[in-house]
Amino acid sequence: MTSRNQRAVQLYEITYLGTGPEPEVRTVEAGEVAAVIEYAGEHGMQARVRPCRRPAEEPSTKKEGAS
Repeated sequence: MTSRNQRAVQLYEITYLGTGPEPEVRTVEAGEVAAVIEYAGEHGMQARVRPCRRPAEEPSTKKEGAS
């Protein structure tokens, strides 16, 4: 329980461009970004990688733990 609160995982939003009328979007952890880029390159796709903001509920959880 405590270790999960201490370990903040950076998430990234991956958008596969040119996959159809609606681009495919997924969220991955930082360690998976290189694999996503490699996959896109192997399949002739372009991928946009953007960092995700932390969920709105996470800061409130930290405030409760500090109180």
